Amino acid sequence: MTPAAANNSREVDFKLIRPKNYFANERTFINWLQLAVTMGGLGLALLNFGGNGVRVRISAFIFETGALMLIVYAYIMFWRRAQRLRRGERGTWDDRFVPVIVVIFFIFATAINFGLTFHKKEYIPPMNHLLATTMSWGRMQWRS
Repeated sequence: MTPAAANNSREVDFKLIRPKNYFANERTFINWLQLAVTMGGLGLALLNFGGNGVRVRISAFIFETGALMLIVYAYIMFWRRAQRLRRGERGTWDDRFVPVIVVIFFIFATAINFGLTFHKKEYIPPMNHLLATTMSWGRMQWRS
């Protein structure tokens, strides 16, 4: 084999990349992004509707940090798999560890959220103290 023929055999013709593989890579990327948006939405919901305490901010920060890390991971994996497709590499395309890590992270974050919420001796749901009213024997009392 001549050196020119060897150089030509290393180049990948982009017409040979099967579209179903490329679109499967995009679908996987979009699915990871959907999970990250869900995690971010949980964090924002905690931050906006969970009250004003430090405990709520810690829980929201944990969910938001996880969402950002998941977005970075999804982009890196999408880019690496696209490079492998362009080079025509063979091998395994699955990821066995990160889905397990994501499930463990969800369990960990939810446990921290519950632990921080119910850590007080008496749980008081968050509410605006100026507008919170109770009915006592037919008359309205304002809490401060």
